[in-house]
Amino acid sequence: MASEKEKIRHPFVILCEGLDAKLFMIWYLNSAALSEDPVFSRDVQVFDFGGIQDLHQKLALFKLTPGYEMVQSLLIIRDAERDSTGAVQQIISALQKSDLPAPLGPGIVEDGVPKVGFLLFPTCDTAPTEGTLENLCCKILKEPPDPPIFDEIDAFLYRLQDQGIRDFPRRFKTELHTYLSVTDEYVSLKLGEAARAGAFDWEHIKLAPLKGFMKELFT
Repeated sequence: MASEKEKIRHPFVILCEGLDAKLFMIWYLNSAALSEDPVFSRDVQVFDFGGIQDLHQKLALFKLTPGYEMVQSLLIIRDAERDSTGAVQQIISALQKSDLPAPLGPGIVEDGVPKVGFLLFPTCDTAPTEGTLENLCCKILKEPPDPPIFDEIDAFLYRLQDQGIRDFPRRFKTELHTYLSVTDEYVSLKLGEAARAGAFDWEHIKLAPLKGFMKELFT
């Protein structure tokens, strides 16, 4: 199974922002949706680079990790958050500071040793928008809830916010976890755990840009 080890053991590496993103990618790589190409489950290794501000430091340590010399391709994935342009610039800056090939934008492969590419959740394509992995997950649920469920969740969150009881600066995170909490199969699960439990449709069209770019980069 594609996962993190103490040393680099595979030629293709993904660096993700946070544990949830790492587990999400591991279960996607090992899903039936990618089973037609054994590269994904056999030759890809996933690491968690921590928070947004940790990428430069993680890249520096990554280059010193035993087995680094075998890396052929590197994919970096993080949330766009509220500023996709700023997120793009932060990744490019971190790569340049680490003397690694720096693509001009997301969804572009920069040749070098190793080849490098990066993507931003939720779109994972060349035209990023603000948002997070949770935005994507709300759209790829394996059994999409009837619209009234999310309507009710939105109405509930709005009442709490309107009455000054709670604020929700990361609304899509709150919406997803509220949905998981009222679904018997996934109650109490974190995003990565929900991915393992089968909450998401790995064949969903929203994942096509991510799948296509990984095929291009990991060839």
